[in-house]
Amino acid sequence: MATLRPLAENDIPAVAALFGRVYPQHRWASQAACESYFREMLFDNPWRDLQLPSWVAEENGRIAGIQAVIPRRMQFCGRSIRVAVNCQLMVDPDKRHSLIALQLAKACLSGPQDLTLTDGANDLSRRMWIVLGGTAPPLYNLHWIRPLRPARYMLSLLEDRAAFILPLTLAARPLSVLADTLAARLRPDWFPREQAGLTEDALDPATMLEHLPDVMNGSLLQPAYDTRSLMWLLNQAALKIRHGTLRARAVRSGKLRLIGWYLYYVRAGGISEVVQIAARKGSFEQVFQHLLADAWRHGALAVRGRLDPGHAAELSDRCCWLRRESPCTLVHSRFADVLAAIHQGGAFLSRLEGEWWLRFQGG
Repeated sequence: MATLRPLAENDIPAVAALFGRVYPQHRWASQAACESYFREMLFDNPWRDLQLPSWVAEENGRIAGIQAVIPRRMQFCGRSIRVAVNCQLMVDPDKRHSLIALQLAKACLSGPQDLTLTDGANDLSRRMWIVLGGTAPPLYNLHWIRPLRPARYMLSLLEDRAAFILPLTLAARPLSVLADTLAARLRPDWFPREQAGLTEDALDPATMLEHLPDVMNGSLLQPAYDTRSLMWLLNQAALKIRHGTLRARAVRSGKLRLIGWYLYYVRAGGISEVVQIAARKGSFEQVFQHLLADAWRHGALAVRGRLDPGHAAELSDRCCWLRRESPCTLVHSRFADVLAAIHQGGAFLSRLEGEWWLRFQGG
């Protein structure tokens, strides 16, 4: 059985080498770049907590696995709690059939944190967490998608899943553009438009911090940001260019009163991924409509995000489709009230709160 111990900073070169063996298809531009990113995420993040370390497994003096952990802070019913965000559970391909992954996961889940969270898990990790007492809350494992250019979106799905008919899909592209243009004229009510009386401007960390209590709407479990950590987090999220360009906008009423904001990745000709939507009570639909209109103007085929259970009705009213998709969101806590809040939909868990924004596997 492997020997487990906390990750030390001088382990980083060996961990980067392990990453290269586990994910050869996601190689970094250089070994130094990979090492630098691991070091920044695991040792230089603004929430570092020596009591919540990452864990490595050693066999014969060689690192054979790692469970990376990024500490975070959240608020539960008004009190501060410690959260361990699990990310990058890796085991050497030669040890894939050993118990190393289970050992690492158990070590992390046994820590002093109040809540352990991940939103980038595969099915194998899900089964392992459940064995160890974790859960996969159904409401936070649903994703919504809102087509903006339906014909081109459906065609893109065919291109992704049926490469053998690529010549046919290429020939159909002009027809799909025409179909979407006609649909926009015949059914203008289905296509997003900005609402009169509202304005937008750039969203900055100071605005988010000032108005965070106003947009949480009584969520039992909610993020806890400060200036340094939020600036660092948004800067890191902006570097995740594999999804497009991060766009953060504040939505205001006619009197310049902030009613909410949205953050998403602009991706013309593709699916734009939503990172976070926050709105005052009664204003979610207006903020969401502005997000859709913005994505439409920037050429997105569709917009996709993880379900916020408190706004399922508004998403449905705006013609969003709900489905269960990978990756999986998993939670673990020794506190029944924390788990109950999550399973009942009382948590504000955007993609900024887990590991979704990380770039271990490239931009």
